[in-house]
Amino acid sequence: LDKRRMSTEPEPTTEAPAAAAEAAPAEAPAAAPAAAAPAAAISFVPGEAGKSDAPAAVDDDEKRAAAIKKQVEYYFSEANLTNDKFMRTEMAKTSEKWVPISVIMTFNRMKALLPGAEHAPVAAAMAGSEVVEVSEDGEKLRRLPALMKKTVTLGGKEFVGRAAVVAHARPLLQKEGELAEEECSFIKDLLSHHAKAAEKIGAGIASIKAGCNPKFPDTRCFVLVRADGSEEDFSYLKCVDALFPLEAPPGKGGKGKGKGKGGGERGSKRGRDEGGAGEPSPKRGRGGAAEGAQKGSETTEAGTSYEPGCIVAVKDLAEGSDTRSLKEELRS
Repeated sequence: LDKRRMSTEPEPTTEAPAAAAEAAPAEAPAAAPAAAAPAAAISFVPGEAGKSDAPAAVDDDEKRAAAIKKQVEYYFSEANLTNDKFMRTEMAKTSEKWVPISVIMTFNRMKALLPGAEHAPVAAAMAGSEVVEVSEDGEKLRRLPALMKKTVTLGGKEFVGRAAVVAHARPLLQKEGELAEEECSFIKDLLSHHAKAAEKIGAGIASIKAGCNPKFPDTRCFVLVRADGSEEDFSYLKCVDALFPLEAPPGKGGKGKGKGKGGGERGSKRGRDEGGAGEPSPKRGRGGAAEGAQKGSETTEAGTSYEPGCIVAVKDLAEGSDTRSLKEELRS
């Protein structure tokens, strides 16, 4: 019996465990540690217009702060404000040009950088900026006041800021006949900043005078007398706004529309293009007493009564005034 058992049972070998191992399913490898969350990325380069094909990573606080600083400085840069009507309007809401961080956080790029819309990281990131200043309460931002003033040379003279150019040009509108050579030099340099300067100049400038547009005889404006004898008037404030986009009244920026063809000064009143206020006269409709639309009479604290339908003529507005400030003044 022992001999039969020995002949029928195979003898064990050293290869048997290996064979068994091949037959058995392979053990699952040890679970790999959880992969780290990918770095946050944004589909734009902070501080640059348009989108970038290479997303910028903001995977740590330092990089995020640098991205926030660059993006906010772009919002307040002259390159952006020249065309950004919304930002200019927000800045014009206060005399000190502050813009709430809450407004900045409504921009899509800021939402991408700070999904939680926190204000503190923005204020911290702007500390030490050479373009943007943070308010004491850490809730508002503005372009540094020193950067708001711009020096330009017109007619061989230097002017600091929009108001200085307007103050020099306005008296020239009241002159009769052709302007002197020095005055013409100033106007020509100013005209060069008009969006349609070449079209206005036409065959060339023979002389310049202060006059009126025939269609709007009560509007004073500058008139170019061309070499071919034709005449063309133009809005000097459009030129001023193009020179000083950061100081342009809200809603302008070099693209204001005047009631007259070339704009001008409407007698002693200031027209929309040439008077410096930057806005049309208050319209009847919504709003306060100055608009003459409320039912019944409106009496201000000063005791002035306004009747529905009346027209209020406002003269000698302060430089930079707009309809908002005008309404506040009339209601006070």
